[in-house]
Amino acid sequence: MKIDTFFAKHPVFRYEEFANFMKERGIAHPASVRQQLSYYHKAGRLLHLRRMLYAVKPAGLETEDHWVDPYLIAAKASKESVLAYHTALELHNLAYTIFEELTYLCNHTKKSFQFQNQTYRSVIVPKSLVMNKVSDTGILTIQHQGLEIKITNLERTIVDVLDRPDLAGGWEEVLRSLEHVIQINTDQLIKYTLLLNNAATVAKVGYYLELRPSHLKTNQQFTKKLLDHIPKQPYYMDRNNRGKGTYIKKWQLIVPNKTIEQQWEEPNDSDV
Repeated sequence: MKIDTFFAKHPVFRYEEFANFMKERGIAHPASVRQQLSYYHKAGRLLHLRRMLYAVKPAGLETEDHWVDPYLIAAKASKESVLAYHTALELHNLAYTIFEELTYLCNHTKKSFQFQNQTYRSVIVPKSLVMNKVSDTGILTIQHQGLEIKITNLERTIVDVLDRPDLAGGWEEVLRSLEHVIQINTDQLIKYTLLLNNAATVAKVGYYLELRPSHLKTNQQFTKKLLDHIPKQPYYMDRNNRGKGTYIKKWQLIVPNKTIEQQWEEPNDSDV
């Protein structure tokens, strides 16, 4: 394979991918690999997004005229990147709002970075998944712009944003996005919920399942599996909003009244 062919097939790539490609061509020394990358960077064919991360720029285009797909950048931001939380909602076509921050899972903390007015934020895989060696639960590989990328599947995404609404724009954004969910594998969803080993998350998932419209309601035999794992004491669903709320005894949750009544703030004309 020629280098131009590699570039055509890898609009965004990591150093390791290019090094493996060069090794197949008989060039294995790291200094030689870096020299090639430096050459194409100086020639204007590559954009150096951050350490170990590159994007291909079509010949003849100015940097400011070339838009790099942000989902590809996030998917290649680390060797083990998995697009998650609100970014996964977007890829599942569920997000109520499209954000300028993309979130990806990785095994170690990485500094956030920006490119083309987008922020890329890493989040460490939940500790309970790592300890039980089930980090890959609920991970999908999909095709996006010709590249394979990893994202959390629908069921894991739902649980993750209920577990960490702060990584999905807050409760209004989460619940408005989840209104678009039609069909889910409830068994998968509940199994993943229990893997997180978090009583508050169990309660939030149970409450969400019972919020769904009657024609989409989950069979009670599934939700019963959650009841043994809910908090022992009442828990505020929104830890940042401990004002007026309604106590949902079944799930030991105190839910803000505006959430129950769906009193969302709509933008004024002046805000649009």
